[in-house]
Amino acid sequence: MSFHELCEALETLLLQHEQMIVYAERKKEALVANDIDVLNEMVTKESRLVKLITEAEGRRQQAVNAVLREAGFNPTPSTTVASLIRMITNAEDKKKLSNLADKLSAAVERIRALNELNMKLTQQSIEFNDFSLNLLASAYDDQDYVYKKPTESAYGQNKLRFFDSKA
Repeated sequence: MSFHELCEALETLLLQHEQMIVYAERKKEALVANDIDVLNEMVTKESRLVKLITEAEGRRQQAVNAVLREAGFNPTPSTTVASLIRMITNAEDKKKLSNLADKLSAAVERIRALNELNMKLTQQSIEFNDFSLNLLASAYDDQDYVYKKPTESAYGQNKLRFFDSKA
């Protein structure tokens, strides 16, 4: 029975990670389209999903411990799914557990790649915004803010121009 609970926990984790991939894809699209509302929505949904994944991971750990106890082994925190697969004697159970573990690993790797891409897109956006702000601010740097006599410069000749800048 514990093996069945372990498989259910892994299947739940797999579904949740697949949903996380969907959110990461939508986040990427929102970053490219500069859609802040969708980006905020995806971050909120991801945060909720991370909490659910944490709960499912706890259930998975409990199921692993139960399977180990049933098999006569002492559960340890360092027990991996790969080592658990080696301990299982039933070929069908090994195949099912191995298949679930492979799918979950692939999903986690896909999430990792999407998160790296989203991080790079966010960094580029920040750099572009910083560049734009510096470009606009440089128009102020060229101005002389020291008081001059009204006769020294004609009124209105030294107007501030935002888009005139040195290249």
